[in-house]
Amino acid sequence: MTTPRTEQEIRAVVRETALRIFELEPEELADETDFETAGGDSLLRLELVAALRDRIGVEYSVADETEMTSVKAAVEVTRRALGV
Repeated sequence: MTTPRTEQEIRAVVRETALRIFELEPEELADETDFETAGGDSLLRLELVAALRDRIGVEYSVADETEMTSVKAAVEVTRRALGV
């Protein structure tokens, strides 16, 4: 896959990956929905980070990983990590 370069492309990748990892339907996950509220836990969040790292090729810091609590937050962290 091509590295996403816009916020919209990043959101699409993060959302698609989160839906798969957390086994949710699209209507169950708004951008602001906390992953734990949606049934996730810290291990699933780490799985999300690993999947995004593999898919996009971005490196996240430990601090970045702890910030990724929702699609919106994960988009911001990924955008920052990519320098977009």
